[in-house]
Amino acid sequence: MKGSNISPVPALAAKFLKLSGIIMVLFAIINSILLLFPLNLGDIEWRLNFTTQIIERGILPILGIALMFCGYGFEEILGIAPPQAKVSWSNLKFWIYLLSLFCGIMFLLLIPLHISTAVAESNQNVEKLNEDAVIAQKQLEERLGQRQSSLASLLKNNQKLEEYISQEQLNEEQLAELEKFKNNPDALKVRTEEIRTQLTKQLEQNKQKAQQSSQLTAVKSSVRIGLTSLLLASCYLTIGWSGFKGSKSKVR
Repeated sequence: MKGSNISPVPALAAKFLKLSGIIMVLFAIINSILLLFPLNLGDIEWRLNFTTQIIERGILPILGIALMFCGYGFEEILGIAPPQAKVSWSNLKFWIYLLSLFCGIMFLLLIPLHISTAVAESNQNVEKLNEDAVIAQKQLEERLGQRQSSLASLLKNNQKLEEYISQEQLNEEQLAELEKFKNNPDALKVRTEEIRTQLTKQLEQNKQKAQQSSQLTAVKSSVRIGLTSLLLASCYLTIGWSGFKGSKSKVR
């Protein structure tokens, strides 16, 4: 029975809950649409950012729907709810259930899309790291070649060598190394090769660390966003299916 002297505060609270829920759902929809612009589906980074933000914000419509049904529940408790009718396109609940089903399917589809995009970005980063490593190796070879030629030329000219020693203020170890190179030119080649091997090894280690970091980031993103999207999809599908199924059972 509807109460004849129901306090307006609970009734207003129920209306405000429904209104807040509607606003929250509309806010989420508008923000999701705005994320599409500027549209750039060919850009891997854009796709990854889009799927990540959509999924991370996916909880907001659920909260809005929960507020709306809290409002409906309060109306039932207060006895001011309108008579239950079959859920149809002219009923707000129909659109909420339909939106829930749509969101559930969308979040299911976003899982493989996000994972494939994260893997593609990781592969793109690895490819760029390989290209950068090749460029760095070439630059290293050029610098070592120039250094070896410069030192070889310097060691042949005593005057320039003395000027170099006085200007650079070399320590005893460096002076001894220069003397060794002067007496044995092959020692300079050996030392240059040792430096090349050492620096090449460092470049390879840095490249491998960067590649592992990129791959680990892709795995973490795939697991975190994938599981989040799966949970959201299950929640939305449950809401939508339960709503349509419940309305049919009431009609029977």
